[in-house]
Amino acid sequence: MKLLIIRPQPGADATAHRLRAAGYDPVLMPLFAIDHLPMQRASADGYDAVLLTSGNAARAAAEFLTSDYRLPIYAVGRATASALDKLSVPVAKIGSEGVEALAAVAVADGHKRLLWLAGEDHSPVPHINGVNIDIETVYRSVALKTPDDFAANVIQSDAVILHSSRAAAHFASLCNSLRLLPADITLATFSNAIAASAGDGWASIIVAEAPNDAALLDAIQCHLTRHIA
Repeated sequence: MKLLIIRPQPGADATAHRLRAAGYDPVLMPLFAIDHLPMQRASADGYDAVLLTSGNAARAAAEFLTSDYRLPIYAVGRATASALDKLSVPVAKIGSEGVEALAAVAVADGHKRLLWLAGEDHSPVPHINGVNIDIETVYRSVALKTPDDFAANVIQSDAVILHSSRAAAHFASLCNSLRLLPADITLATFSNAIAASAGDGWASIIVAEAPNDAALLDAIQCHLTRHIA
């Protein structure tokens, strides 16, 4: 089964590695590149914990994190934890879901002043009574020139993996401009919000129960099992 990956590097390679290990045939066609943004804060003074929801954020804020490693860091996913490990920055706890669940874990540990380092395309900041959560945008995804083989790769793939709402909207727009029929294309997404950003009319939309590659692979396998049955 061919699965098309359009996320930026180095995440595209990481996803491809997981797909190959699971027996799938990944096709890499990144439609975005990661652009690191300068930090507005010189330090994390005034906060008692940091939230990270992507490896991209960890890499973009490397200098900041290594200078303030004394703060407990809460990370979503093994990929984010791995990026922190490469910086020799310890992780307090690793969550498997989004920022809202991660913030709840930090709050349960007694932290009330949280700094979330995120990308420009991020989910809403959680609202928790008695807790202050500030966000710092440390990277953004920049759309690349549409590959010449875009249509061929889409048509030849069994499903297209979408990791973000922006990617979903951009992909849908490209399909529309090239007159590719959504009814011939299956999508695999991290969340219902991402699926909604892609719009309607697709052959199928596979939605993971949690925003990580492992959950997405489970959802794809369940989809295949139902269709084979």
